[in-house]
Amino acid sequence: MVTAVAATTLPAPATGVPRAAAADAAPKLTVEAGVRSWYDPGDHVVITATVEASSLFSGSIDVAAFGSANVSQRIDVAGGTTKTVRLVVPTNPQFVDDNGLVVQLTRGNDSVAEETVRLKVADVVEIVGVLPAAATRAGKLPEQVELASDTGTAQIIALPVELVDLGAAALEVYDTIAATSADLTSLPAPARAALLAWLNRGGRLLLDDAAELSALPTQWRPTTAGYALAGQGEVRVVTGAISEGQWANLIEPTGSSASESSGFFGGEVLGQVQSDLARRAGVSLPSMKPVIIPLVVYCVLVSLGLFILLKVLRRMTLAWLAIPLLAALTAGGIVVAGSGWRQVSDPSASAFVDGYPGGGQAQLSMLTFSRDGGTERVRFPANWHGAIDANFFNGGISSLVPTVRSGSESTEVSVRLEAGQVTIASVTGPTADVGLTVSATVRDNEVVGVVSNDSPQPLTAVAVFSPGGVQLVGDLAPGDSAEFAIDADPLPVGFSLFERAWLFDNAGQSTEGGRAAPEAGIWGVASTNTVLYPSGLVRAAGWTNTRPADGVGLATRTVVTSLAPITSEGGPLPGATVRSQIVRSPFGMFGNGLGDIVYRFVTPPDTTGQLVLEVPFGAGPAELWNGSAWIKAVTNDRLIAVPQPAVRDGVVMMRISPDNGFFDPSQRIILRGVTAEDDL
Repeated sequence: MVTAVAATTLPAPATGVPRAAAADAAPKLTVEAGVRSWYDPGDHVVITATVEASSLFSGSIDVAAFGSANVSQRIDVAGGTTKTVRLVVPTNPQFVDDNGLVVQLTRGNDSVAEETVRLKVADVVEIVGVLPAAATRAGKLPEQVELASDTGTAQIIALPVELVDLGAAALEVYDTIAATSADLTSLPAPARAALLAWLNRGGRLLLDDAAELSALPTQWRPTTAGYALAGQGEVRVVTGAISEGQWANLIEPTGSSASESSGFFGGEVLGQVQSDLARRAGVSLPSMKPVIIPLVVYCVLVSLGLFILLKVLRRMTLAWLAIPLLAALTAGGIVVAGSGWRQVSDPSASAFVDGYPGGGQAQLSMLTFSRDGGTERVRFPANWHGAIDANFFNGGISSLVPTVRSGSESTEVSVRLEAGQVTIASVTGPTADVGLTVSATVRDNEVVGVVSNDSPQPLTAVAVFSPGGVQLVGDLAPGDSAEFAIDADPLPVGFSLFERAWLFDNAGQSTEGGRAAPEAGIWGVASTNTVLYPSGLVRAAGWTNTRPADGVGLATRTVVTSLAPITSEGGPLPGATVRSQIVRSPFGMFGNGLGDIVYRFVTPPDTTGQLVLEVPFGAGPAELWNGSAWIKAVTNDRLIAVPQPAVRDGVVMMRISPDNGFFDPSQRIILRGVTAEDDL
């Protein structure tokens, strides 16, 4: 493990205390970041800080995270002991901060020890966590293995339950988690919720056995196919392979959240969440009229009116009294006008909830405001953590940096504000079941299905998103359902589905009667780290003003969402039902444009029949992975017949060499069943 250690000592006092004794009294700080320092930009990382103290120490561990709130946690260490704390820190999705993360051990306002930890980007590195029972079965875990598919390496590390207890954000760095069914059933409720939220976001769970799957939602339990789709993730039973240590063949490459996005970092950054919050809170930039008009009047009165009046009265000496009096009255008027502006606002928040069966993970951006100045505090339940500030994506970062303090019982967000100051704080954490369910299947080249509101809150402007487009189904009262039908053919890359759903049709823009209008700001914030429109899935979304904001007590506009796989009614497999990702690309943030592009496709469980790949013009030579080697693919009129050995537990992997200047990596490659029209 790559470990950065800082042993900082306080200077010896000027009195007769020996320097060695003073050094012994100083606490020592050891810091570990990420998984052996590996991470993916945009994911949260866990900072593990260990403090060794020779005498009683009370203070805090503070981390300055660029682009988000500072992260802090209280630490008390008895003399002669060592204590370890874990902090969950957000990282920047848009670029790598070469300056690293600064971790400080502080007492009051004084820094006692400091260390800067630098992270390594896991561009072609898979991060694999192994839960305790699986680690016991596997024996000694290898630190690193080469993937059998020649697509990079995997870092394998034991994953303690204490880390899972920190919430889904603490698991984001892991691409794959290996476990036994006993690991799942033994997880405490908060840790189980974190694992399910991680799965829903795209994690891959490998189970060494299927003896007891009751900890998983029914629809996420593998059946005869040996795997199940779980939101954007997968649950796979690899019977005994973990026990046998077959890591090189077990681990497959994964894609980033940008690998399926409709544009640069999600393609849906259409608005500014801070503008939405300010509008609802009644905060706006103060008008200059209350300042300019009194100043103009003051200048006119002093330079012309007062001069003429005192000249007529022949009392010019009164100017010594009149001018200061007019200045005081003008200044007082400006102060009163500014005070009135500060009195019109209330805190507000916007939330995006990514739901899964039985729970959800929320991203919340809140506007904090102080009329009279002071420290504003907002409490959240446990396992809420800081997120990249919404301001970062729209013109910079506020100089008013909040602090997120984590505790075993709750999380507190605090910020020091002057009178009238406003700032934005962003956090993420677990939340209750969204109660929005959706089902989808392909029929006559359309994705059709039903969306239902099983929550106690009315939902407005409910829409269903599919790779082929979006349909606005309207408002749904509690218990209501609506049908939808969307074209099954995928849209070209670059279309904004938010605009198609809620802007072009002017849907939900009225706020009369407390109606929850769609807001582009929070949707755009979610798009920076969430695949909003994943292939092979539909996403339902609805807006509400009445969903409780997890005990925060803020006026919150919330969009609740949930995913469902697109199924088939039989016959040749429709391309709309297949999950597809670019899992390796030379055109990413760290690519040089010279390597191969690797695609990974996942078919629905129990898929049968011959499969074919549709490749675009200019794709270059293609190869398919058969589990032991890459085999040359034969292209016939831009179609590749997939041999049976290349379909492994529902997975097809293909790599292409873009060795000419005609291939656009944003062009879609489709895996589907062979039809009568195909000339193979």
